[in-house]
Amino acid sequence: MSSPEFVRRLFGSIMPFRFLPTKLLDELAPYVELRNHAAGEIIIRQGDTNDRSVYLLDEGLVEVRDPERGDRVMEQIGPGHYFGEWEPLFKVPRLYEIRAVQDSRTAAFTGETFLSMLRGSRAFAQALGSVLRDKQGVFHAFDHFDAELKRAVAQGYINITRITPLYRALNPAIHRGAADDRFIDFGALTYAVRRLPQNVTHTFGYLLVDELPQAYTPPEHFFRVIHTTARRRDVWEMLPGKSMVLLRSGLSDLLDLVSCLCLYAVEARKIRKRLQEQRYLMKIQNYLAGDVDAVGPDQNDLRLEALFGELPFNPEETQSLRQIWPVDTVTRLSEIVLHREMFTVDVRRRKRSYNTQRTEIWTSQIAAATRSLLGCEPGSLAPDRPVHIVSSNTHSVVNCLTPWHAAHQPEVLDWARRARPELIAHDWDSPSDCFYAVLRDYLAEHPEAKQDIKRDEEAHGIAGLTETASTGIQVQLIDLSKLAGADIDPDLPSFGAERNDLIVNIDYAFGEQAQYIINNLLLLFGANLASVSFLGKAGALQGERGDILIPTAFIEQGSDIFEPLPNYPLERLKQRFSKRGVFSGPMLTVRGTLLQSREMLQFYREIWGCIGLEMEGAHYYRRIVEAAELGVISQKVRMRSFYYVSDLPEESTASLSAPLRAWEGVPPLYGITREVLYDIITGPRVL
Repeated sequence: MSSPEFVRRLFGSIMPFRFLPTKLLDELAPYVELRNHAAGEIIIRQGDTNDRSVYLLDEGLVEVRDPERGDRVMEQIGPGHYFGEWEPLFKVPRLYEIRAVQDSRTAAFTGETFLSMLRGSRAFAQALGSVLRDKQGVFHAFDHFDAELKRAVAQGYINITRITPLYRALNPAIHRGAADDRFIDFGALTYAVRRLPQNVTHTFGYLLVDELPQAYTPPEHFFRVIHTTARRRDVWEMLPGKSMVLLRSGLSDLLDLVSCLCLYAVEARKIRKRLQEQRYLMKIQNYLAGDVDAVGPDQNDLRLEALFGELPFNPEETQSLRQIWPVDTVTRLSEIVLHREMFTVDVRRRKRSYNTQRTEIWTSQIAAATRSLLGCEPGSLAPDRPVHIVSSNTHSVVNCLTPWHAAHQPEVLDWARRARPELIAHDWDSPSDCFYAVLRDYLAEHPEAKQDIKRDEEAHGIAGLTETASTGIQVQLIDLSKLAGADIDPDLPSFGAERNDLIVNIDYAFGEQAQYIINNLLLLFGANLASVSFLGKAGALQGERGDILIPTAFIEQGSDIFEPLPNYPLERLKQRFSKRGVFSGPMLTVRGTLLQSREMLQFYREIWGCIGLEMEGAHYYRRIVEAAELGVISQKVRMRSFYYVSDLPEESTASLSAPLRAWEGVPPLYGITREVLYDIITGPRVL
């Protein structure tokens, strides 16, 4: 235990601890231990996972050594400095050994005490963050990768072989095996394969364009369409081994594609190294040379089992490979071996274009749909018709407002008791959540109901745009005046003919694409805009899957620009989600899902107090604030942001390739959807 006077003196002389308030120092003084170290004493041992103490050096001299590299002396630390903070902050084993060169005296405190200092003083947290970023290079790997990629994009050519080592140095949080060649990270490989074009194993060159060359329009007439399972990508195979990818606006789509290619290259190389012996290649080629049709499916299954019994994969690895490529597993393995991760990426961005951009076409389609639904252009809407933009998905908003669903909920749930009893058995937040969870299966068994729903939506002023002009963003327009008096979601209030609001519901944008999408909508609806809401999934730095995150600010990864949001009242939300955690705090808008290490996530959680991460919030918010300042929209436009936790990127067992189960994802999604719709339905009708 140290005296408050000693703690004030020592802490006040050392940056950034001098920014800690006196009251907090006095409270923490009993937890600060004065320690004496004899010359030669090892204070911190390299690789130690138990010691989490932080040390402030009051007297003497210590040195930083690296026993793993010949016991090399890295540097010496004198009085008035500190050490040992990295490991408790980032939850890693001790990186180096710290040894006393002279008899020394330190003030030591536990890692938990150190973290409580960060949480108790934002000034101290920000000062430490500046040291970590500017002097200790906590983001050096990210900055290096980002700079190299931007340089390559500017030159119009990306060499995946060259950039992959920089990707590995990122040590992405959801790619646990990025830097470890000893095991194949099948969870990460699954994530990448689902987000890459399906012909990735035999494609050597990608042509990335932001507008389709006029000569190739429409591309489907010239090339084969290549699908991507878990990303909205427009891809065509131009030649065997060469594909063209139409990028969405901004850099996020390109970053996502390149980082997924890097992940794939890392794990494909591990597979190739396993199979590089000639005996394995011969077995694969002999299997592929066999006539599957001649032996029949049963015999071929036996041949396949026999082959994998001779390949250098254990049963769990074999199962993972067959899950990733269930149809042509052996062909894919052969292609991986022969391909050797030799990807080249050409980037063609148009500097000048006299053709209409895709976002402009998409905006014109919305204007035409508005005219068809309401009988006038968006710019001619009556002053007393509020417009609400909702960025969500293609189903939750419409499902909550479609009368057919409210009328047929008992019938569908009765069917589910017979057909899906395992879902009915769960403790749902609301019976309607169970209805929405089983609705897709019900419609698959009763396809005639789809036409009934479509007619019901049209009769009640719900119109959808399925053509997206290659933006990947579907749109629904909802005229609330035609829903007056109708039965809607049982957990929402009914309303009368006085509500003539227009809801413009758009599908998720992707990263930086959000700023281009929202900008066009703000210009289109201008003075009539009453509110903008964005809701969706997020990775959590607090909470568990299915919990609710309410942003108080957005922080943009890379620039650390801080965008504060208006406070949202939490009382009703906590009542609505009484079975779930509700957390509020800053949200990190990330550059891409693969571009954060665990250290980076810890940095933003402890230094900035972030509760989660997503990809669009800062891009949306910045454009809305700019539009309000420029007078494009009213300063009184209300903004709402709600997210539900879909993954836990800091957890060692977490993987973005594992989807949410229905009872994990449906209740929070529909809960935040109801919160937005409740505010719209009960909110002021005139700006």
